[in-house]
Amino acid sequence: MNAKKHIVIFSHGFGVRKDSGGFFTEIEKMLSHEGIKSVMFDYNKINEEKNELTVMSFSEQAEILKSAIKEAQARDRDAAIDIIAHSQGAVMVALADVGKIRKIVLLAPFFHTDIHDVAERYKKFPSSQIDFKGISRRTRSDGSTTIIPKSYWQERFATDVYSLYNNLASNSDLTIINASEDEIMDKINLSRIFNAHILNVHGDHNFSGENRKNLIEVIKNLVI
Repeated sequence: MNAKKHIVIFSHGFGVRKDSGGFFTEIEKMLSHEGIKSVMFDYNKINEEKNELTVMSFSEQAEILKSAIKEAQARDRDAAIDIIAHSQGAVMVALADVGKIRKIVLLAPFFHTDIHDVAERYKKFPSSQIDFKGISRRTRSDGSTTIIPKSYWQERFATDVYSLYNNLASNSDLTIINASEDEIMDKINLSRIFNAHILNVHGDHNFSGENRKNLIEVIKNLVI
């Protein structure tokens, strides 16, 4: 008798591609050794010729995630399905009404929806052109450009992430992994999150360096 199939769907964060800059690829490698299939997809529109990435609105991204889940369920109707999301990808999981998912793991989840906090953060990128009421263009360290439309900003600033995460926790097996040295998601209050399992793990926002190995071991213990 064959073992039940196991699938992990990945939900990436802002301004990156489906592998989250290689972060998800490292987790995928561990999962494959355990016989678990990984599903990755892009939320953004990518123009390879111009080296540009256009960010979709929250609602558009949530629909993309819902489609990815439905496709995975249709291909393997009896499979156990988990979701691993990083940063802003966590919001899409909470918005998507994901249904019958076995486990959800949010890595350094996203909280920055206050317009004043975001404006202050973007002052660190003087070469970027930020217009919350129009089209923004952010120059990345790798030479690419992230294009951010008005619809994205409107939905971001209107989103109550605490309510979303609490609703998700009430309807699913949710684990939040907080990066204890997160340099991006500051000004958060995890005491406002109820019914979720919250783990504090050493690491910056991307769990870089040796901390990533530890994180992957934590994920393994959660989903295997």
